[in-house]
Amino acid sequence: MNNIPENENKRLNIPIAIAIKAILLVSLSAGLYGGISVSYLTVTGIVPCPSVINIPACYIVSIGYLLMLIAALFDRKKYSKWLFIIGWTPVILLAVVGSALEFSQGDICPRSEMGTPLCYISLSFGVFVAFLYWLKTTKLSS
Repeated sequence: MNNIPENENKRLNIPIAIAIKAILLVSLSAGLYGGISVSYLTVTGIVPCPSVINIPACYIVSIGYLLMLIAALFDRKKYSKWLFIIGWTPVILLAVVGSALEFSQGDICPRSEMGTPLCYISLSFGVFVAFLYWLKTTKLSS
């Protein structure tokens, strides 16, 4: 049984909602930076990323993170939920397929400086930002 009045409960949620949105924006910015960094390495020919239908997967991931970031920035718009889903879907699908191939065949995904396959990192980021976005839009929206 919750003894906190409705108005007080909403006021308590405001700092939590701000914190969740800040963490979401920072996470999406980090994902976009990572995608752009790998895209740069692909353009320069240093470390090419795998291609999907002759399009480097890192380009698709970069665009996906950009769409998710735009959706998170403009979350009061009615199209922001769909923009997030449109950006998130290819990112998570590429991460799942890349992770499965990396696990079963090895040496599929580009690696971080510490040697971790980037598809594993993208998979964990994709799940994390989806959870934060869901939490922000369903549990903490006013």
